[in-house]
Amino acid sequence: MKQALARVLWCIHRLEDLLLVGLLLSMISIAFTQIVLRNGFDGGIAWADSLLRIMVLWIALIGALVASRDQRHINIDLISRFLPPLGKRVAGVVSTLFTMMICMGLAYYSFEFVKMEYESPSPAFAQVPTWACESIMPIAFTLMAIRYFIHSVQMAIMGSPVESSV
Repeated sequence: MKQALARVLWCIHRLEDLLLVGLLLSMISIAFTQIVLRNGFDGGIAWADSLLRIMVLWIALIGALVASRDQRHINIDLISRFLPPLGKRVAGVVSTLFTMMICMGLAYYSFEFVKMEYESPSPAFAQVPTWACESIMPIAFTLMAIRYFIHSVQMAIMGSPVESSV
């Protein structure tokens, strides 16, 4: 059972990495093509700039999701340096649960935002609706909240999150 779970996590992590790399390579290719078309041929792809802005949003949120899987996000670790081991554990659990609650709030409000965009649709680029492009927000924040909940449980039980690599 534990081996199967580790394998599923490994597949999810590789999928996240692949999606992140694919988006970044696509973004670089589109930007390069746009520069060549504008400077060399006085033209360009009409919707490329809008697509690139949306890709930045997706890369940022998927990157945050990837950083959250092993708690490699930005944090300020001043207080726990002076705490005994039990205090570090408690501070870590409280901090991780607080982060989870923030992610849950962001997931809820971004879902409400996407719902409003869905109810009054407008195209983001090339007839793709804005709500579809923004749908990464509630998805990523929900997944981050789940990850932080799991991290907090692991921290409470074992003292630190379990490494997720196979």
